[in-house]
Amino acid sequence: MTGLVSVVLPCFNGAQTLAVQLNALARQSFRGAWELVFVDNGSTDGSVAIAESYRGRISNLRIVSAYDGQGSRGGVAHSYTVGWAAAKGDPILVCESDDEVAVTWLESMVRALETADFAAPVMDYEKLNPSTLTWGAGRGQQSEYSGFPTHTGPLYLPYATCCAIGMRRYVYEKVGNPDDTMGPPWDTDYSWRVQLAGFKLTLVKDAVVHYRLRHDARGRFLQALNWGDKQLNLQLRYGMVAWPRYLAFCLFSLLRTGTSLILGPIFTPRPYEFWVWHWGFARGQLKAFPRLLSAQLRGEGQMSDQSLKARRTRPGQPARSA
Repeated sequence: MTGLVSVVLPCFNGAQTLAVQLNALARQSFRGAWELVFVDNGSTDGSVAIAESYRGRISNLRIVSAYDGQGSRGGVAHSYTVGWAAAKGDPILVCESDDEVAVTWLESMVRALETADFAAPVMDYEKLNPSTLTWGAGRGQQSEYSGFPTHTGPLYLPYATCCAIGMRRYVYEKVGNPDDTMGPPWDTDYSWRVQLAGFKLTLVKDAVVHYRLRHDARGRFLQALNWGDKQLNLQLRYGMVAWPRYLAFCLFSLLRTGTSLILGPIFTPRPYEFWVWHWGFARGQLKAFPRLLSAQLRGEGQMSDQSLKARRTRPGQPARSA
């Protein structure tokens, strides 16, 4: 390692929650040298001013811009590209403006990366969210109970939620930058690229990130719709299932989640806001169907030899997926 640890924090209009994360970073138990690279992606809500106010509490704070005001803004993967390029340290860690890292997060991650290539903390969903929107203590994606998810096709390899990963610089130099064209599943794509390059994913159970879910029905639906739609990008890159199978899966998912949306709030303690996320994701997957059909009619979507090998050696038994 270089003796300096880099923490990259991308932000776009995160003023409502940013101070919570910056306070958590200012309280870190880690006593080594580290820098915070705050990547602003064109915020208009005072996020940069909030970050500037922490210069006295976070001694090595640098603010870089991922948007020059011209044209359309890139997504969060673009912000990571800018931040990772600006980072001076080894290892490189990331966190986001709407979450809260535990006080020992940085210390635990740095310790794990003394031997690991690519690591991720466990996600806690209880602290920042209503209990009716979570799955119970210790549960949820990338949680202590569940571990890394492996249910996403077509490779079914483990993947990390990349709002709180860490990696050694040699991994970044070999794998390269995240792909912003992937949309929300860029983190799944990056985790798979890391593994296809020969590196391992390590779950650091004593490093914790408190993850903030969206709480309102509209926000949860729109997020899920976008995520479900963009999941197709993984199949376009790594190999697609036949369109009749994909369509049947989408229609079944829409029926199942639609039924839960109607009956769930009646027969369970979970509110409409909980169930609407799953329905929105299914809607997004169906929305992506014309793109899949068009790609297959053009003869695209064959699984590469590397993808086939990865799929044959995937760990565990994947859950149902398209």
